[in-house]
Parts: sequence; C-alpha cells; structure tokens
Amino acid sequence: MRILYWIISIPLAILIAIFAVSNRALVTLSLWPLPYEVDMPLFLPIMVALLIGLGIGLTYEWLVHGKHRRAVKRMDTELRRLRPEETGNDTPNDNKAISQQKAS
Repeated sequence: MRILYWIISIPLAILIAIFAVSNRALVTLSLWPLPYEVDMPLFLPIMVALLIGLGIGLTYEWLVHGKHRRAVKRMDTELRRLRPEETGNDTPNDNKAISQQKAS
C-alpha cells in the first residue's frame, strides 16, 4: 500500500510543480461587489479552488459515512462485551489439557 502511495504521489507532485512553474503570470483577481483587487500568480487561485473543492468533497463523504462508522463502533463494542478478555493466562489451561491428553 505504501508503494502505491508513492507511485501516485511522486508523479502528481511533479505535475503540480510543472503547472505552478508554467503559470506564473500575474492575474488580477477582483470580487465584483467588493472594491478590492489582488495581483497573484495564475496557479494560486486555481490551486486554492481545487483545495476548496477537495475539502468540500471530503467533508461530504465524511458526513455521509458517519452512520456506517457509528454502526461499526457499536458492533465493535458489542463484540468486545461478548468476547471474554484475551489475556496471557491461557497457558496453564493449555498445559493442563495437554497433560490430560498424555495421561489418557
């Protein structure tokens, strides 16, 4: 899984760097009702818009899958309640069972 992460991340980082270097021209950004204007490189508003879209998408997915996370948490709690605690104290019982089998 870690290798897949690097196989995707490295080319993506290279593409983002190439995009940023090739779109350095200044553009004037103005929001119509406001009297403010900002000069910035072209890649900056595009990257900010992509990051905002990514954030909105991730938030939406997190909210949609919340009921599934709650269900898994409930099932995990129930499983832990039903299953006896697994500790290292099983060894004496195992040795007793083995000795009984040898005696038979």
